[in-house]
Amino acid sequence: MEYKLQLHEFFIEGGNREKSHVLLHITEPSTASEKQKGYFFAVCELNQGDTKEIVRLQNIVDEIEERYYEAPENINEHSLETVLKKINREHQDEQIEDLHCVLGVICNENIVFSFCGHPKMLLFYQTKDGLHKKMDLINENEDANTDLFSQIVEGKITPNDYLFIATPQLKEYFTDDRLQKIITTRPARQSAAHIEKVLSDIHNEISFGGLVVHLKEDTNLSQTAFKRKPFLKGGSVKSLNNLFATEKNTANTLSPSMFPKLNRPKDQENDMEETVNEYRPTMPTEITATHLRQLQPRTNSQPQNTDNFKKYFLLFVTGVWTTLKFIAKILYLIVIIIFKIIVEIGNKLLLLFFVTTNYQNRRRNIIETWIKQWQSFTVYLKTMPKTTKIMFGLIGLVIVIFIGSIIVIRSRQAELAQEQKSQEIIRQISIHKDAADSALIFKDNTAALTEAKTVKQFIAELNCKTYKKQCDDFNSQIEGILSQVRKETVVEPQLLYDFVQNKINLNQLIRINNQILAFSNSSSDIMIYDLLTKQTRTIDSKINGFNDAAVPKENDYVAFLYNNKDIAVYNPKDSTFTGAEISYPNQSVKIDSLIVYNRRLYTLDIQNGQIYKHENIKTGFGPGKDWLKDLSVDIKNGISLTTDGDMFVGLNNGRIEKITAGVKQPFVISGLDPELKSANKIWTYTDKQYLYILDSDNKRLIILQKDGNLSGQITTNNIWKHPTGLVVDETNKRAFILDSNKLWEINL
Repeated sequence: MEYKLQLHEFFIEGGNREKSHVLLHITEPSTASEKQKGYFFAVCELNQGDTKEIVRLQNIVDEIEERYYEAPENINEHSLETVLKKINREHQDEQIEDLHCVLGVICNENIVFSFCGHPKMLLFYQTKDGLHKKMDLINENEDANTDLFSQIVEGKITPNDYLFIATPQLKEYFTDDRLQKIITTRPARQSAAHIEKVLSDIHNEISFGGLVVHLKEDTNLSQTAFKRKPFLKGGSVKSLNNLFATEKNTANTLSPSMFPKLNRPKDQENDMEETVNEYRPTMPTEITATHLRQLQPRTNSQPQNTDNFKKYFLLFVTGVWTTLKFIAKILYLIVIIIFKIIVEIGNKLLLLFFVTTNYQNRRRNIIETWIKQWQSFTVYLKTMPKTTKIMFGLIGLVIVIFIGSIIVIRSRQAELAQEQKSQEIIRQISIHKDAADSALIFKDNTAALTEAKTVKQFIAELNCKTYKKQCDDFNSQIEGILSQVRKETVVEPQLLYDFVQNKINLNQLIRINNQILAFSNSSSDIMIYDLLTKQTRTIDSKINGFNDAAVPKENDYVAFLYNNKDIAVYNPKDSTFTGAEISYPNQSVKIDSLIVYNRRLYTLDIQNGQIYKHENIKTGFGPGKDWLKDLSVDIKNGISLTTDGDMFVGLNNGRIEKITAGVKQPFVISGLDPELKSANKIWTYTDKQYLYILDSDNKRLIILQKDGNLSGQITTNNIWKHPTGLVVDETNKRAFILDSNKLWEINL
């Protein structure tokens, strides 16, 4: 049985070459002797490298390739190992930082490679029961990956196995299990194309590249096309060449060829020498690669190079001169035609001017001339022979038919192009939908959400009037996927009280003990709902509206913020309000939110982009001190503040800033759909498990784990209109929502 070697690449160039640069290199030899050495390849990623380092990496790879194809055969040591030893010695003082690279040679079913850094190199081999298992070739040999190319590995690709080589950034978007499912269930070309499509939709600054290598049965080749030399057996050659042979060997036989001069029997060396010297036919190869380049035959004849240079230079000059003359003639004809058209138009306009203004009384003469010309033309038509008339009629009919045919053809071409585009969109929808299903199987909700959004975009491009059934099916399927990703729960809220009768536009809530206080930024009245007695009452604070409020863990007072800087303290025992002393390090401030933690008051100043810490004193709160140390954090559009030891600031663009000890920490919301546009109210505390976010625009309560991953989201069947107030009782698994002057209770 004959086989075809398949090499298929994928490559995506990122937006920042210096941050992430990928070098993908495949060389196809040209001469018979070079073909015996196989296909040279390199997959490298250089991070945070300047242009000088990128050029130096390219030069090193080109130098290795050139030396490899020029190196003589050596039975004691592979040519690539010989070349890499010299390269390492010559460049030992020129180490390139943050380089991850695999380079090697594939000749028929044999592969020899070396690596540095931590590139991705996986072998998916088939077991006796027909299943595929995974082997990480780099992790098996990562003890020697600090130098440039300090180790070499030899092995063999067997039928039904897949070799996957890629840059390390790919692991952030593809798990090994997902790669195994993609590569082992599709043809190699489709696998590479699928991976490239998924990565190209990311649109970030990172570059990606890699190869999918597969040995496929070639049914088009004759069984007697050539006779392959049997493989050598025994010694270290057997241990190396059987690298990918069977399931039993695969996990154990990978070993670095660090000692090239192994003890071999004399007769085996003779057999190896005969094998090297004897011509071995090259296995047919299928390559899909934009980075494939033909290896040109090399020559050292300087005079011939000089003659070729002169010949090509003369051809170039002659071609340029001929082209310039042709362009000059075309320009001359265009100028003449334009000049004649302008002159004719000028004459007609001049005659029209004379007719309109009757300048020099020439109107009558011009009109009579036009009438005579028209009469002459009509007489000419009448006296024209019938054959001429028929000929002109046929010409007109042919012109009409010709123009009509062009219109019909163009219309059909447009319809065909639209049909092809629609079919391609449907194909892409199926691919991304399958990818979303796969991501759900592996519980990769972020990838599933990305794929589902991509499907939505493709459905929007599809003409759903023509493909109504397909659109309905795809929408139904993708909504099923999204419902699992969104972790959405629809609840029936319980109405506790309707404050509409009080004619106050209440918009915020705060809880102290068993009392829920609803207040407004435009009224002095505070509505109090008692959770035990289910009674409500109104307190006039004598303050014209509040911006925010906070309660300490001890539940002994409520600190109300008003005038964007002043504090009033509410005592729940006697329902009284007293002014509290407070000051800020800046003369002009705009406090938008506040929180009490460990008896200290923290205030959010959106005018100066700062968080102040105030100590608790007898008359109120001490002078504010700058708590935010990391001035790169932009919180000037903050609208809500909460803390559990770490400070969380909700911004009006939907982002959440996490700050620890005054320094910004990474925090990204993942798995949430639709995306958060504005964090209207956020809340958590030290002993609370989750971070709660009230999204007024989408009428939902979002529950996040404190690392940013989605835990769930709660909505109603269009009962909420624009919720603005939030109180969470995590202990009793309930929350209170203020929406349009109505107080609702929901179960968490």
